[in-house]
Amino acid sequence: MDDLLQHFIVEAHELIQQATDDLLALERDPKAAAPMDSAFRAVHTLKGSVGLFDFAPMGIALHAAEDLLGALKEKRASIDAHVIDSLLACIDQTERWVAAIEQTGQLPPDSAEEGYRLARSLRSQLDEDPAQAADAVPQADLDWVEPLLAQNRNASNLKARNAPLVAIRYTPRADCFFTGDDPIALLRSVPDLVAIQLSNRDPWPPAAEIDPFSCNMRIEALSGAELDRVKAVFRFVPDQVTLHAIAHTAEGQAPGAVLGGGGAGIAVGATGGAGARTLRVDAARIDRLADLIGEMVIAKNALAHLAEQFDEGLDRKHVAQGLVSSQAAIERLVAELHGAVMDVRMMPMRDIFRRFPRAVREAAGQLSKAIDFSVEGEEVEADKAVVEGLFEPLLHLLRNAVGHGAEPEHLRLEAGKPAKTRIVLRARRDGDRVTVEVEDDGRGIDPATIRRVARERGVASAEALDRMSDAEAIDLIFAPGFSTASEVTGLSGRGVGMDAVRSAVERLGGHASVRSLQGRGTAIRLSLPLTVVMTKVMAVRLGRELYGIPLDGVLETALVPAHRVLPVRDAEAFVLRDRTLPLVRLADLLEMPRPPEPPQSLKVVVMAVGDELVGIAVDGFAERMDVLMRPMGGILAGMPGIMGTTLLGDGSVLMILDIPELIG
Repeated sequence: MDDLLQHFIVEAHELIQQATDDLLALERDPKAAAPMDSAFRAVHTLKGSVGLFDFAPMGIALHAAEDLLGALKEKRASIDAHVIDSLLACIDQTERWVAAIEQTGQLPPDSAEEGYRLARSLRSQLDEDPAQAADAVPQADLDWVEPLLAQNRNASNLKARNAPLVAIRYTPRADCFFTGDDPIALLRSVPDLVAIQLSNRDPWPPAAEIDPFSCNMRIEALSGAELDRVKAVFRFVPDQVTLHAIAHTAEGQAPGAVLGGGGAGIAVGATGGAGARTLRVDAARIDRLADLIGEMVIAKNALAHLAEQFDEGLDRKHVAQGLVSSQAAIERLVAELHGAVMDVRMMPMRDIFRRFPRAVREAAGQLSKAIDFSVEGEEVEADKAVVEGLFEPLLHLLRNAVGHGAEPEHLRLEAGKPAKTRIVLRARRDGDRVTVEVEDDGRGIDPATIRRVARERGVASAEALDRMSDAEAIDLIFAPGFSTASEVTGLSGRGVGMDAVRSAVERLGGHASVRSLQGRGTAIRLSLPLTVVMTKVMAVRLGRELYGIPLDGVLETALVPAHRVLPVRDAEAFVLRDRTLPLVRLADLLEMPRPPEPPQSLKVVVMAVGDELVGIAVDGFAERMDVLMRPMGGILAGMPGIMGTTLLGDGSVLMILDIPELIG
């Protein structure tokens, strides 16, 4: 059952997202048939999957959502904003329930009440009798209780002692046999059963037309057990049963006050591993891995054969040639295996991008903003850790774009803009990196406002702010705690959470930048590595030490004569192909002494730091390599300027430097 539950969780996430996409599409175009059919299928499939487990509240809510979608398909109800809101509320709650199941293996304690509340809300959208739609569980007709008491001696004895009873009216669905329900077995499970009455739910058709596989039964019964014990029996069919705890007054009177009742209570426990991580992978990629493992086994056997020949004293030259050949084969296989594993970990941006249209819709609704939101580049793939790690930063950026970037409609119209603020979330592949951008055509960022707020909050000195260009001033929105919002809310100004955005992106090995024109809009760009597992680095020497620099930031290497290095105030620069670049010495960044005798020429690594090119002076170049980078741990965790470490072939540790962070 654990495996089945894990499969349910994976499938549920996909169905929830599909239903969300389809409902948002229906809101844009209520007459579209494809999203209507797709939403109905997603909810129907999800409801069926829930039925395999003891998650009745979820099933009750989804059953009501399915009925409402069915009415919409058949034109018995019409689509409007309220209907979409109700359906999305059900899907949203279902998502929270699935998350709880994934973490704890069971639903939260309040799920029964929430399930019935959602069902009532959804059924109220149907063209039904309002009195009936107001309650998902119809009130029991208690007129049958007195006759049943009179017919049964045990029940009459309980009545004489004024003992409370539980009245049970169970009406199984016609297709209950096909869903695995056994009404008689459930009835036998009721504790302290004192009276039973069976009847047909609907009039019987002629004998020749009776369907033996259809259940046509109504069960009315009385139990002397506590209400909670009776509820437990019917926890899988709460939508088919009503329970009422009843008390009796004087002899011969009708049942007195209802002590408790409504729908059957629901036990929501389920077994399953908490927090298990899963990844759906194309079978062809797994087949490729299996093929490579087979080739690795052959290469290993070839090495064993060479070792045996060496022990037998065969020609060393022949053995050496075999070793070189085997080493080349293993090197090729490792490279291909690396690529295959990376393919397995790759997932499309679609997996998180699909979650944002609803978030933007909700933010726009809260702030009464008109938003035209679109997504580009959903098919771009990146490492699973990168894609999943982008969700929170992008959510910050999109909420800020709605809350701060989007202007009111009347101001946009006065400025000659379309009434709706256009917000675009896009991704694209950029060499060995992936670029994700959030762009809006809103009010933009005012550099003067940024300077004023930065001065008031002590983010930078007045002198430093005066020297900054507008672009440098705008970049201050990433400073910790910086915000231009006068009121701090979950959706306030563009500064809220921007330091957290940059920190989250940098933890993934990327960097964030901003460009903005006042009155024209703002774009936040996130540049990230395709993978955070294997990293290509260039090893450089500094004295006797070896350090790694991520290769994705290296543009070229150059040999610069010492006389071409020019002092610029308290810094240095050099000219490379008619372009002046700042020069930073790695020894200075690491606070290590420079060599006693300055070299005649400098070995320089030209890197992209933000939107600028910078030359990093080192003592020497070493090889390029693929490494398995591990983050710093223990007391060194979070050490600035160090991305991580890796082990070299000789067992020594190579520290991989974060040059942009070292430069500041």
